[in-house]
Amino acid sequence: MVSFSNLSQREAEIILRFKLRDFYDSQTQIEQFITTAAPEQLKKKIFDRLIDSNIGIILQAMVAYSQRTMNHDDLMLKREIEIISKDEQFGGTMEFAVTQMNDIEATRYVLVVETIVDSLGRGLTQMLLTLKSMWDVNNDKKMVYGFLTTAINWQLVTYDGQTWKLSEPSTLLLANMRKQEDRWLKNNTQILDVIYSILASI
Repeated sequence: MVSFSNLSQREAEIILRFKLRDFYDSQTQIEQFITTAAPEQLKKKIFDRLIDSNIGIILQAMVAYSQRTMNHDDLMLKREIEIISKDEQFGGTMEFAVTQMNDIEATRYVLVVETIVDSLGRGLTQMLLTLKSMWDVNNDKKMVYGFLTTAINWQLVTYDGQTWKLSEPSTLLLANMRKQEDRWLKNNTQILDVIYSILASI
């Protein structure tokens, strides 16, 4: 038995009785295959999971790499973490947080990531308040970092106790990434470099 993957294009065309190029060129819009639309509620649930999964995979890889190569066994990636202001008057939940265990009692907040469904600017106020609370709670005068992301686009916010900085948006995920690896590596990995820089600076 010959595997399908080992057949040449010509052999496949003989079996199928049509030219693969002609077939490929006759693509149909995806909407023409829809007979019943999935409920919006289901789509929203799946969208949220896709976003969270992509971000989680990126952060897991970065934290695991820094644990292995930078002796940062004290770093932890946490999900759905609540950040409460030092005076305990305000608080909010961030999708992801990288924390550093200084000792048994003390946890230092290093960076947080908040997913935004449509526009990066929509979560900015919450991010600014979260970073201020992180800086106050850490009480070590070190910079704190936050990312707003749609999973495709990322924007960095930093706070050092006096100065706020906001990066321009940076695109991390592309359509057809598998076919554009060189382009992606050259033009779309700045956010990975920033996360790496943050973890390396601890």
